[in-house]
Order: sequence, then C-alpha cells, then structure tokens
Amino acid sequence: FVTTAQFEAQIQFLLKHYRPLKAEDFYLPEGDIRGGFLITFDDGFRNNYRYAMPILKAYGLQGCFFITTNLIGTRDYLWTEQVTLLLERTARPQVVLDLDGQPQTFPLQTAQQKEQASQSIRKRLKMLPSGELSTVMGQLKTQLDDVSLTVGWDEEERYLFMNWEEVRGMIEGGQLIGAHTHNHPMLATLTEAESRSELLLCKEAIERETGRPCLTLSYPNGERENYNQMNIRHLKELGFKCAFTQVPLYNDPQTDRYQLHRVNISLKMSLPIFEAALCGVV
Repeated sequence: FVTTAQFEAQIQFLLKHYRPLKAEDFYLPEGDIRGGFLITFDDGFRNNYRYAMPILKAYGLQGCFFITTNLIGTRDYLWTEQVTLLLERTARPQVVLDLDGQPQTFPLQTAQQKEQASQSIRKRLKMLPSGELSTVMGQLKTQLDDVSLTVGWDEEERYLFMNWEEVRGMIEGGQLIGAHTHNHPMLATLTEAESRSELLLCKEAIERETGRPCLTLSYPNGERENYNQMNIRHLKELGFKCAFTQVPLYNDPQTDRYQLHRVNISLKMSLPIFEAALCGVV
C-alpha cells in the first residue's frame, strides 16, 4: 500500500505527463490508450473506499477496483495473508506440511525462520491444485491453532474488506468495479470446471449486487504462470472484455486485451522511483 500523500503526488505526476483512461478504452473499438494511464486496485480492501476513492473523485478520475467477491463483507483474510499471519503470530516452534509428496518441517523459532517459511510455503502453495491447497491450508490451521484468523478491530485499516454497500458507494463515486475471482485462487492451477466457476460466481455476484455489467478482470497474483489460455477462453465465453496481469510492461494497441500489463506500486517507492518504474527503468 501507499500513503495518501504518496498517492496524490503520483496522481499529480501522472496528470502532468499522461492522459487519464477508463477501462473501456482498452476494449472499445474507438478506444485509444496511447499516452494514457489507468489506476487499478486489487482484492477489495475497505481502505480503497476510505482513502483512494475520495482522492480519485477529487481529481475527476475513474479507477478500476477488482474485488474478490467471496470476501466482500467478511472479516476473513485472503488465504495468502492467512499463511503469513499464521506463521508470523504463532508460538509453536515448528510446522510440518505435506509438500511434494512428503512431510517437510519448517522451524518457526525466530522471526527470520518465520519469514523464510512464509516465503517458501506461499510460493509453493500458489502452484498447487485447489484440492491440495485446501489440504495444506488445513494442516497449517490445525497445527497453528493458537492464531486467530478473524480480522481484529485494530487491523481493519490494513486487512478489512469492503462490504457491498461500500462497493456500491464506489460506483456512486464514479469508480468501476471489476472481477478478481470469487476466492482468489491461482487460475492456472484450476480444472476446467473450477476455472469457469470462479469467474462466473464473481461476475454474477458483482452484477447482482451492483446492477452493473462486470466486463473486466485482474488475475490473482497476475504473473504469466498464474493464468493460461483455458482461463482466457472462459473469460471470453462469459462476456469479459479485457483482463489485467501484473506483468510490468507498457500496453499498446497491439497488446492482447486479455493479457494487459500493469506496473505494481508499493509503499517503498519514492516519487523518483515511481517515475522510473513507469519508464521501465526499475
């Protein structure tokens, strides 16, 4: 995440050097994306509603907010955050998980060991089929049951998701709501039926709750290995018009509109680094 001051400075830079786009510019025949920018957000956190939306509205900009529909209105964490927090907060000295067909032990006695375990486990879980992922997540939760997986009142600024009323408020504030799947799986790991279900459930929930068509999606995690041609075929069949990755390249009129590129922005980026990232230098 970035601070509101950072976000506003970044918007001012973008408006000085580029022209604002809307998501529809990436798929309508008359759309022209050259020299433009679109601001997007993934997951559906409430801090998007509380902080980002008012700033975008003040500058007359439309952002695109891709939401994970099964988490809207809950106090649950994303499954990737669950892994991190279970390992970070547990007092257990180790965890043993069935990975690659054999039990593997991860020591958890120091902060460094916990960080190493988190990075290793999350990387491997992102490549597992959904059934195996559920099994390993169950092992984690059972062994590290001293950690609560409900967002606490003191964590709402960081982890709490919007509710549907807030999602509708985003639309009233001039913003666009897009899909980010129903449960945030890595789409490339899913079966044909699972892939279609994740996309359809998300699309239907957004359209039912907002009364607006859902035509755009961003892929969870968004790297090239996290989605495939089967997922793209499902997007087309279900009526999605474009989809965004997290591959950090420019888009041009020849870019596949179901594999659009984005530059990920982080808290650590000073304005000069932000400018360099947009130019592809870093």
